[in-house]
Amino acid sequence: MNGKQPVVLENINSKLPMSEPELQPLDNHTKESPKTFKDKATAWARGNLLFILTLVAVALGLIIGVIVQQTAKPYADDLVVVLLKFPGELLLRMLKCLILPLVVASVITGLGAINPKSSGKIGGTAVAYYMSTTVFAVTLGLCLVSAIRPGIGKTYEYDSNSSLDKYKNTNTLDTIMDLIRGAFPANIIQATFGKDYTEITKAEVKGNDGMMRNATKRSVKFNDSGMNMIGVIVFSVICGVVMSFHPKESEPLMKVIQAINDLTMRLVQLVLWYSPIGIMFLIAGQFSGVENFGEMASKLGMYMVTVLTGIAIHFIIVLPSIYLVVTRQNPITFYINMLPALATAFGTDSSSATMPVTLQCVEERNNINRKISRFVIPVGATINMDGTALYEAVACIFIAQTLGRSLTFGEILVTGLTATLAAIGAAGIPSAGLVTMIMVLNAVNLPTDMISVLFTVDWFLDRFRTITNVMGDAIGCAVVEKFCKAELDKMAEEEEFNGQQQPVNDTNIPVTKLSAC
Repeated sequence: MNGKQPVVLENINSKLPMSEPELQPLDNHTKESPKTFKDKATAWARGNLLFILTLVAVALGLIIGVIVQQTAKPYADDLVVVLLKFPGELLLRMLKCLILPLVVASVITGLGAINPKSSGKIGGTAVAYYMSTTVFAVTLGLCLVSAIRPGIGKTYEYDSNSSLDKYKNTNTLDTIMDLIRGAFPANIIQATFGKDYTEITKAEVKGNDGMMRNATKRSVKFNDSGMNMIGVIVFSVICGVVMSFHPKESEPLMKVIQAINDLTMRLVQLVLWYSPIGIMFLIAGQFSGVENFGEMASKLGMYMVTVLTGIAIHFIIVLPSIYLVVTRQNPITFYINMLPALATAFGTDSSSATMPVTLQCVEERNNINRKISRFVIPVGATINMDGTALYEAVACIFIAQTLGRSLTFGEILVTGLTATLAAIGAAGIPSAGLVTMIMVLNAVNLPTDMISVLFTVDWFLDRFRTITNVMGDAIGCAVVEKFCKAELDKMAEEEEFNGQQQPVNDTNIPVTKLSAC
């Protein structure tokens, strides 16, 4: 870096010292750029190999599915579909296996990094911003999917003995009570593989007058077919917050959890390299069993329109409005200065990989105080996923509409809350939202194998979700800096009073690793 020492990315609230990649200036490159078109194309293909393989897998899956669907009139029988789906079923099982360590570790490490004693207002403001924008994005997605109704049409046939009808007798009040009950599991280990639900049965009872009358009886039962994700997340949030208040005592445990988080992120990446094979067979099996392929394609088109509309509203209207109202500055200038980070986010499809460029854009181009950016960006890449939350809310309702299932208000509320919490646990790597999408479907008892329908368009939508997540983090820096100006001035005065300016890698300021996945 022009003869200077490498810049160390620091997080003023983190407790875990780790190694850090060096930030390079936006205008320079450590390696000589390829000169010929062939070299450039080869370099691009190597850097986007997983993306290319996913595209090929989607295309091959569609071709195989259509061929099987057309040659096996009226559509493929169950055995053919099961055989085609089997490699994809393995992919779903691997993704489900990683949900628990991914969500628990990422939530605890993200919230545990906040030091309420030294910078309580900065951390509190950042978390309030994260939650507000995520809740708004989910609400926007739910409103759009309920208004546009992209999944309405001929109902997709699904096994009637599945979990779709397990809770058909519950009402809104029971669903809300189950939600609250699930947030406080009696046994956290039991919550990892099951959840309580209210079952309503009808019976005839004899009244005081001797007449027989219809009555309902409620009983709370345990269903071991899905994880109580809300209970697990609430438990993780509480653990993370408590550990942030006791950094010294919790440091050994935090190191272990951080190691689990890093390992899980790498396992997710490893599974994603298998995903093209699984995606190909999932799509082939799903579409081979569809009687009307044209109608399913039409529904997917409307689904894409719904998601992109929501992302466009959030990216073009909501985020700039927040920036304008809070900072009283021109959001267009801020957006233009963020173009390198947005381009990187769209190309890499990863908010974590984009993090070094995002930091340089907010600090060098938009002049955000680095004490703010070095906290908001790393933590935001973990718990601030506006685009992912919006997408998961829309996807869940879309699948319910496709299956002809009408969700109650309580179930829609559960969908919104679960999508918000799931976004907190989503890793900042390509297509990681599909991992947490499974738990959103489980929350309202929708079949998780229906997610294979979304694989056909997820590779495209994921890039727009990523740039929305990155811009949300950048806007968060400006918002937190504006609200915490007094705290920043106080920090500067204390440093000046002590007669020395704190260096970036001062031993009093712990260093955080930005995992560029």
